[in-house]
Amino acid sequence: MKLSLDHLLMLRSLASADTVTAVADRLRVTPSAVSHRIREAERRLGVTLTERVGGRLRLSPAGIRLERAAGDIIAILDEAEAEASAMASGVSAFVRLGVTSYGPFRWIPKFIEHYATLRGDVEITLATVKRDEIYSTLMQGRIDVSIIDDGMVPSGVDKVPLFRDDLIAIMAPDHPLAGKRHVRAQDLKAYDLITYSIERAVGWEYDRFFAPAGVLPRRMITVELIEAIVELVRSGSGVSILQRDLVAPSLERGDLAWAALNDGLDISWNAIIRPHEPADGEVHRMVAELTRWLKRSKSAPPGKASTRRAAYRRRGG
Repeated sequence: MKLSLDHLLMLRSLASADTVTAVADRLRVTPSAVSHRIREAERRLGVTLTERVGGRLRLSPAGIRLERAAGDIIAILDEAEAEASAMASGVSAFVRLGVTSYGPFRWIPKFIEHYATLRGDVEITLATVKRDEIYSTLMQGRIDVSIIDDGMVPSGVDKVPLFRDDLIAIMAPDHPLAGKRHVRAQDLKAYDLITYSIERAVGWEYDRFFAPAGVLPRRMITVELIEAIVELVRSGSGVSILQRDLVAPSLERGDLAWAALNDGLDISWNAIIRPHEPADGEVHRMVAELTRWLKRSKSAPPGKASTRRAAYRRRGG
């Protein structure tokens, strides 16, 4: 490496500060030290890292590329330091679980609490991962396991089937579709669909519900927070299609009405693990306990019980 950690920290500060003085204040050094650090980094790399725009200091394209990498490196170091400190209090291993904003993970805190009673020396940490970065994040070692749907399982990983969860249409209790046990794509044609993504992902509603029928909702509104989707649907601003586990509390309270898609559509969820993880290592042990816990726990996702039991029998559970 031609750059030191001091250079990386400087680049991170330059991304959100537009003067040498502001960077110096953040790093608690003198402005001359910051200027020297910039010149030294540019000399070592042979490229300009900053530029002046309207009297303000900005990162150059090369500086932006390095700053993005610096962010990843510093985050990894911060995590490593936190884990090393935790080991002083009796933690012997960490399992980093990657989650996405759309996944059925309402029950994860309960599983973490359960696992702590079995393995108090193993700490499960959570990391939010973008859907299209799951594979790279896993293979780079930034997470150890992730729970994703069938359509996202990449080649070259170990896949452990976990459970199935229903895809359902949700609407306000006084919506015209409330009270229907099943809805067809044609039924949603006259309404706005509030969704967290308009990506036409394999196995999800566009692929299996709208496309075969050849119809779409009146309008598709993208809202990236599940909580916001629920509130908009509850207020009558539109309908949505989500996994039942994500909205189970609202369904139980009667805040939302729901209907099955066609005669019932569900999503298969799996744990994926790097292929070189030891079979008797902490990651596989945690996933094995997760499969057992999901099978017997009342906290498990509220998918079709008979479907889940069949899936476990096929795995030999």
